[in-house]
Amino acid sequence: MTKYRFLSLVWILPSYMLFLVFQQLTVHFGAQRTFNDGKSYLGEVIDFDIKQIAAQSNGYVVIRFKPDNEPEIERKLSLSIQMAQYLLDSPNVPVRYLKGAPQEIVLVPTYQIQKSTSLFNSSVAGIGLIATFLFAFFTQRFANKRLTLGEEKLVIERVDV
Repeated sequence: MTKYRFLSLVWILPSYMLFLVFQQLTVHFGAQRTFNDGKSYLGEVIDFDIKQIAAQSNGYVVIRFKPDNEPEIERKLSLSIQMAQYLLDSPNVPVRYLKGAPQEIVLVPTYQIQKSTSLFNSSVAGIGLIATFLFAFFTQRFANKRLTLGEEKLVIERVDV
C-alpha cells in the first residue's frame, strides 16, 4: 500500500462540513417550528452567567417553567453575548416550548438572533463545504494519478565543471 492511498482520508473534511450544514439547518428550522407551533410559557431565570475570556464572550442561562400536564422543566441553555444582553436583569423570560422538536425550547427575546445566527453558520459551513469538496476532489485526482502511473523516478546527475 502506497502513501497516496492515505490521501483519500481528505474526504473526511467535506463530510464534516456537510454534517455542519445539516446540523445548523436543523437548529434553524427546529427553532422556527418551535416558535411557530409551540406553546408560550413564562420561564423563571434560575441562573445566568457570562464568561469573558480574551476575545471570546459567551454565557448560559438556566430556565425553569411548568408546561401544562407535565413535570416542571429546568434547562441550561448556552448563549452568545448578543443573546445574553437581551436577558440581563430579567427575572422571567417568555419561552416557546414544543415537546419532541429538534429545538424544544426557544427564548422569545433571542429568537431572531438565534434564527439568523444559525442561518449564517450554515451559509459559512456551505462555503466551507464547497471549498473542502474542491480540495478533496483535486487531491483524490492527484492520488489516483500517482497510483496508476507510479512514483516519479528522480535521477540525480552530478555535473562537474
